[in-house]
Amino acid sequence: MIAVHRALIVLALLLAAAGLAGDAPGDVLTPYRSVRSGDFLRGATLELDGLDRDPAALEARLRTMRDRYHIGTVGLYRLDAPDALFAALDRLGMTAVIRLEAYDPDSFAFTEADADRLIERYEPLLSRLDRARVAYLAVNMPLDDPRVQARLGGVNTPLSVDRQTAYAEAVVARLRHTAPGLPVYLGVFYGWDGGYQPPSYRSAGADGYFLTSYSYPGTAVPGPADGDDTLIDAAGRRAVMDRFRAQYGDAPVVVEYGLHTAEHHPGPRPGQTAGLVADRAAKARALAATTRFYRDTYPSVRGTMYFGFNVYKSEGHPPAMLDFGLA
Repeated sequence: MIAVHRALIVLALLLAAAGLAGDAPGDVLTPYRSVRSGDFLRGATLELDGLDRDPAALEARLRTMRDRYHIGTVGLYRLDAPDALFAALDRLGMTAVIRLEAYDPDSFAFTEADADRLIERYEPLLSRLDRARVAYLAVNMPLDDPRVQARLGGVNTPLSVDRQTAYAEAVVARLRHTAPGLPVYLGVFYGWDGGYQPPSYRSAGADGYFLTSYSYPGTAVPGPADGDDTLIDAAGRRAVMDRFRAQYGDAPVVVEYGLHTAEHHPGPRPGQTAGLVADRAAKARALAATTRFYRDTYPSVRGTMYFGFNVYKSEGHPPAMLDFGLA
């Protein structure tokens, strides 16, 4: 009996090492079941908020993300101290997605001059990146900014479509020159309600794409008793993937999404319903189900980038503080 018990313990340890020992502890909100997920990118956006200027605290946060939440890649909007970050990532065996997000909303119009300004803005950072620890550069395509849309006569106008294509080509070409060897991913977004009709950016020759795709509740906000398809809005997600595959085929793609809960709000449900589920239990199930949906259904989906590990932000009309965060 003792020998059998010992054998079971050994088996459990082996399964854990292989990443097959089941879900993360019940008190942890995470999309990822294990540290090891093959080649599937296990990402989450991290707001540093100056944390990169405190190397010890930064490494502790990254270690928690890796060991407790099974996150292997951090998405970063702003990075002030890249040396500390990449030293920590190297010690922990993690990678980063560097988001090239900055633009001037009062002048941006998807022009080559805008591409030049983007490179100028990020060139000092690009020269300091540890290439071995960069999963890819994520280039923002700010279609959802109404000021940019108005400048082009609308999001779906011929001018907007032509400018987007030319901008994508210019940015990829300039990044290949400025940061050779770093994979470049372009952002693809079909609109919160699916109303955007962006052109294909394939002519730019990017290494891949990151696709923004959120679930949406129906009349009733889905809860933990609902099936996975309802909980994650599988029909809506399939429709978005169908549009993406029609434009890009089997090109590598990382899907970005987030979840927040109705229980976080004592009053009526928030105006921002993208990613809305009933409560923490529903969110926990939806996180795991979303990973399974993309990993098991679409071989070209390289991974997911959850928004966001420590993100709590005000959105919607009227504005409401949304609990996207995992931590």
